[in-house]
Amino acid sequence: MSYCINPHCPKPADPANANNRICRNCGSEILLLGRYRVIKQLGGGGFGQTFEVDDSGTAKVLKVLTENNSKAIELFQQEAKVLSQLNSGGIPKVDSDGYFTVSPKNRQKRHYILLLY
Repeated sequence: MSYCINPHCPKPADPANANNRICRNCGSEILLLGRYRVIKQLGGGGFGQTFEVDDSGTAKVLKVLTENNSKAIELFQQEAKVLSQLNSGGIPKVDSDGYFTVSPKNRQKRHYILLLY
């Protein structure tokens, strides 16, 4: 399964996208950074959504900031920084290249945090 995380995609969970790099419904990248395949949505609310992703056979969690205002972006970046500095069981760890941005097709830049559990 592949899940399109473009918030304007008319059919994000289309089974026909299973092995695609590009969503057949909206034209957005499905394989983020050519590496991360979004499997399913885990939750959402507030300022973000969370998804399960596959990174070459390793399951990870992707947080996506859904608000695009400066305060929300600042807090999201601060969260990534704090999580990357913590090293304690039970607290997710930010992947080494775990904070990144992507501009979906014809949309504003989106901010992401990739977490290891």
